Amino acid sequence: MKVPPNKPHLPPPLSSKEVGKEAKKVDEAAPKPTRAAPAKAGKPTIGRGPELDARAIAVRLAALATEAKKKEIAHEEFERILEEVINLTGLKNAQGALEEANRKLQKEIELELEKIKANKELMDEAEGWQKFADLLSEMNEGQAGAFLDLLKNEIRAL
Repeated sequence: MKVPPNKPHLPPPLSSKEVGKEAKKVDEAAPKPTRAAPAKAGKPTIGRGPELDARAIAVRLAALATEAKKKEIAHEEFERILEEVINLTGLKNAQGALEEANRKLQKEIELELEKIKANKELMDEAEGWQKFADLLSEMNEGQAGAFLDLLKNEIRAL
């Protein structure tokens, strides 16, 4: 097809169906512009990807400094505890001192548990004697006499 040099080239006309399809294809292919997050009143937007501003960096540095300080305090506390354990056990090896202290604590815990169990058994026994005393106090004179006679006979049988 030759275009005469004096006339501008006009594309052939398209039907209305073809025009809609072409418009959709063009819209889908075109990159959508990105919008910046709306700034809140009086506050600049902070931390939008790679373009961090000075305030965001300062906040991040402050958070990291706080975290480092917490770790330093925790480390100092651990060292203090470790020194106490070494002094308590007399062992120079930190691992051995911690294991020895752990064994001692475990033994103390077991002793306390035994005491608690013994006290519980004593409490159970005391509760049983209290019920027995209540039962005896509810007996009339004849019932109490019959009970004492029964006890005497049982003791003689042994």
